[in-house]
Amino acid sequence: MPNEFAWSLSRHDTFMTCKRKYYYSYYAASEDPEIRRLKHLSALPLWAGSVVHDTLERLLKERDQVPGAAEQEALVKAAVHESMLRDWQHSERGGEEFRLFEHEYTQPIDQEDKKLVVTIVMRSLRNALRGPTLREAFELGKERWLSVEELVDFDLDGTPVRLRMDLAFRDKDGHVVIVDWKTGRREGRFNETQLAGYALYALRRGWVQAPEELRTELAYLVVPKYVRRSVVAHTLTHAQRFIHKSAANMQALLADVAANQARLEDFPMIDRPQICRRCNYRRLCYPRVEQPAAAEFPLPAAP
Repeated sequence: MPNEFAWSLSRHDTFMTCKRKYYYSYYAASEDPEIRRLKHLSALPLWAGSVVHDTLERLLKERDQVPGAAEQEALVKAAVHESMLRDWQHSERGGEEFRLFEHEYTQPIDQEDKKLVVTIVMRSLRNALRGPTLREAFELGKERWLSVEELVDFDLDGTPVRLRMDLAFRDKDGHVVIVDWKTGRREGRFNETQLAGYALYALRRGWVQAPEELRTELAYLVVPKYVRRSVVAHTLTHAQRFIHKSAANMQALLADVAANQARLEDFPMIDRPQICRRCNYRRLCYPRVEQPAAAEFPLPAAP
């Protein structure tokens, strides 16, 4: 399968963080199984977000209504005591299905860090299940849903763009609402660009005819806080320029743009210990003998 170029926000973030990491993630990983394995390591905060997203995706695809209180609590506990425990055991064994960065690089994990991950998952799921967005979506009915955790590609005036949309539906007033679940507490630095990308996709799909017919929502599930906004046309213009410039910068380092081919030597390393020590590829840049890991992880009691 050819390694085709497609701009995404995560790709931009990686490129801006470290060019060598970008090369490993988007070029070497497609050819080298070990680099591909390292690419898919998950750190604790990312793991929490994945568990929440996966649980909500299953709920949206398998249910026709928000479950009652008792079943909600059963779903939350299953996410922790079944899904997370299974992931942890796979990771400890060095399994192919799931591996934590902390296990791979024998990083000590404090009990407080473990408790924090569990708390993020439980609070996020409880707040999502009790919150207004899921209730609104189910009350409208699935015939008004447009996307659930869908990975899509679209052409933005010559630049291929890839994005994943958590949830999109048409509300009772005919507006298209695009929801992004967040398990962090703060605004991300690229949130506006991310939401604009969703809006651009909705326009190209013909879901709406004008930006004013769109609403975007950042659902901060831990807090909880739901920030729903109208879409302004000038933010889409700014986002288009941003995406085109970012894609051009990425492709400027390629050995062959048409074939999307890259060379390691054209993507320099950085020397920033705070970033490098938490990088999935650190053993490729700084080879050293790894210490044997250990750490049984009894999950803390549910809060």
